[in-house]
Amino acid sequence: MASETKNILVAVGDDDYAADAEAKRAIEANVPAELRASAVEVVDGGATNAETQLASIRSCLASVQTPPFLDPVKLTWWKGVTFLPGGGRGGKISEEVKDMLERFADSLEKTPLPPNQFLVITAAKLLKTSLFAKKMRGLAEFIDCDIPERSRDRAAAALAKLPAFAKAEGLSFAPGADRAFVAKTGPDTRTIVSELAKMRTYLGEGNHTVTEDDVAAITSAGGDEIEIWALTDALASRNSGKVLSTLRSFQGDSGWPIMVSTVVERWFRDLIRIKAGGGGDDWKDRKNAAAAAGFTLTELRVGRYRMLALREKLVSSQPTDEYVEMEILRTVTRCA
Repeated sequence: MASETKNILVAVGDDDYAADAEAKRAIEANVPAELRASAVEVVDGGATNAETQLASIRSCLASVQTPPFLDPVKLTWWKGVTFLPGGGRGGKISEEVKDMLERFADSLEKTPLPPNQFLVITAAKLLKTSLFAKKMRGLAEFIDCDIPERSRDRAAAALAKLPAFAKAEGLSFAPGADRAFVAKTGPDTRTIVSELAKMRTYLGEGNHTVTEDDVAAITSAGGDEIEIWALTDALASRNSGKVLSTLRSFQGDSGWPIMVSTVVERWFRDLIRIKAGGGGDDWKDRKNAAAAAGFTLTELRVGRYRMLALREKLVSSQPTDEYVEMEILRTVTRCA
């Protein structure tokens, strides 16, 4: 699990699939397969009121205080706890529940688990500044399973997790194929795992390396990255109505003008490179080559210049959404 002295794992974050995956990894690492049916005890943490929340805490406490009987090892998984500090309805829990959680942490500190006993806690939310969190931080390994707010951070987090999930399916990625895969699936962990299972079937038992062509052939699009492709596809079509409709799907996101202008500028930069003869034969370059064919080199350069100027204006002032829309629409206007 964590280190030699920590046999408690706390996996917290709104990516519940990732948190559950961490718990399952802890089970695989610490409990032999033939013992898991009897040596792993799952305590339901999905309680909705003070009475059931207190009962859940008591059940978990009883489990960790009961040593292994016939098995040489025991793991308690307190699963999906919905009432840790910061995680209750409206982020609040009752004082009685809060107090019992703190006493639970105190009991773990005063009576450490023996080396053959483990505790895993998974939860969507935990206030880091709460007394319970501070007490547990000295006792447990903490793993952050939050989904990042920004699209680029979500993609980076998905790329970081991808090798472990791919390994579980007996897969690895050729250079560039991992990025193409995440760009296609989006960052949702459940979608990634599902698409990897589908890729495993598609490749067959004799092939273990995923290429960009494999991604293009079989991987389904999904997640928030799909909106980026929808925007660049709309720009490639030079259809102002499609461009405007896609732009407005981003407008509920904080900082959307800078994010979109950056994406569009990089897209034009890639198209310029391909138009000038610098394209390759991978999936992304073939897609961009088709888009570049619909523009002259001058139009591509003008489009990129407009996005660079727009981004500079966004940094120095606060133009309206309508202004941003108009500047992006101008990139698909044909030069006279």
